[in-house]
Amino acid sequence: MMNILLVNEAGCFHPGIIALAKALSARHRVAIVAPLHPQTGVGHKFTKSSAPLRARQYFALNKVKIFSVNGTPCDCVTLALDRLLKSKPHLIVTGICDRNNRGEAIWSSGAVAAAIEGTIQGIPSISISAKVLDSADEKSFQPIANNFVRNLPTLVKNITPNTTLSVNYPLKFSARKMVCTHLTRNIINNSYSTEVNPFGATFYWLNSPNLGFTMDSLDQKGDVYWLKRNFITVTPLKLNLTSLGGIAMLEQVGISL
Repeated sequence: MMNILLVNEAGCFHPGIIALAKALSARHRVAIVAPLHPQTGVGHKFTKSSAPLRARQYFALNKVKIFSVNGTPCDCVTLALDRLLKSKPHLIVTGICDRNNRGEAIWSSGAVAAAIEGTIQGIPSISISAKVLDSADEKSFQPIANNFVRNLPTLVKNITPNTTLSVNYPLKFSARKMVCTHLTRNIINNSYSTEVNPFGATFYWLNSPNLGFTMDSLDQKGDVYWLKRNFITVTPLKLNLTSLGGIAMLEQVGISL
């Protein structure tokens, strides 16, 4: 039995995190600490001291404590570890997100960032994302949560130090089809729409940044490729972003690091 902290970016009562809590609490001690309101796309943002955080505790699920925090997913992780939980969790799980955090989309994902923050804090962490038919229906997330619970012992056993696991479920997945793969590059398109109001002020709206399944993304045979083929994907994400090749190149031109 493990102590497991659940965090998400969609809100503490989102069907994805509730389905996950119910599935995990049958075998483990579970606590939810999640944003009060959706925090999609905030990445690794923290709320600074100029804006104090507030936490409220609920008992909405049997044996599962739920805390809402008026902050970001990363706020939830650090506040839970420092103040809200009585003991350090053995594992942090974020999600279940109701869209796949594949490729470069992980950089803006609050759920993936929260899992990475858990890894930074020295706790094994996993982020779960899925494509579902109805993101408002808890039943859409139940098969994903049940499958994750079955695979959890293997996943936890194979989390290496300073590594976060990002797990993605396609809409139609098979329990037998799981693959470890890399992130797909160049799937983000940061394009904006322009709008001018009657007073002449110009506004810009960010369009959906996901390009989807382009030929280039499929040729890479990364997470996008396998998700399209209905595989569950597992991608290990490392904390150290240092480019060793970049260091070698700079040293060649006389910059010693």
